Amino acid sequence: MPESRDNFSKFVADALGKRAAFICSNPDCRVPTLAPSGEDEGKFLYVGIAAHICAAAIGGPRYDPEMTPEQRKAISNGIFLCSSCAEMIDKNDGADFPIGQLRQWKAEHEKWVTLNLNKRRVGRGGDGGGGTIVGDRGAIFGGMGGDGGSEGAGGAGGSGFIQGNDGRIYGGHGGSCATPDGRGGRGARGPTERLGFLTVIWGPGRGGSGRNRPEYDRRIKVLKTIRTEYMAKFPEDVPFIEAGVDQVPVDWVNQRLKELSEDWRIEICAGGYVLPALSVPDLGTKPG
Repeated sequence: MPESRDNFSKFVADALGKRAAFICSNPDCRVPTLAPSGEDEGKFLYVGIAAHICAAAIGGPRYDPEMTPEQRKAISNGIFLCSSCAEMIDKNDGADFPIGQLRQWKAEHEKWVTLNLNKRRVGRGGDGGGGTIVGDRGAIFGGMGGDGGSEGAGGAGGSGFIQGNDGRIYGGHGGSCATPDGRGGRGARGPTERLGFLTVIWGPGRGGSGRNRPEYDRRIKVLKTIRTEYMAKFPEDVPFIEAGVDQVPVDWVNQRLKELSEDWRIEICAGGYVLPALSVPDLGTKPG
């Protein structure tokens, strides 16, 4: 006999998606979950989930026996997430994502959607640093603006103020935006690094890095494990890899990803590995 579940109605599931603008409510994710299909003009790629905050059935994550079936099926017990985050919050029987945290995600996300309604969202780099001089013979070396990205804005560069003579300001570079693969915006190098000072004084003026998305951090851990496996199997390559002269071959990495049932692969460029954008499309129809 099938287990009884208090599932959301189609109306409630659609309402949760629309109230979230079909964007994941996890503040560390916020990926769009809806896109047009490239094969069929009448269909869409849809990876959104109307997830239960308190489980729909006995034994599920965060199940509350005090709730009535009507309360479990109500929109107040739902949160809209991407498929990856919906799966993540139910790991370990939901112990890592308590009820209060999910309700806070939902409330803050719906507020964020409201505040950004009809506003232009363009990723741009942070402004370069500058300065102000009141006096004689001062010099300002302004920092560069940060790189634009997929969302948000990079941090502004450092600046300064001189009141007096013979002062110098070395403005910091602006920080970069987050990237589509889920890496947070990179902090800019400090002026002591850029201008070739001794390494013992590197660090002041260096910008902090933006937070990575959880899935990006997970993928980094997978790549570290694969790297460790390769070096254990081919110890003669270890000195070159540890020195940064060589990297673990892409073919090895991608074959291990396949064997681990991962659905993503890497490429390589002059700067290192390139991870794919965070996207797990699933062909479906447009939500009503």
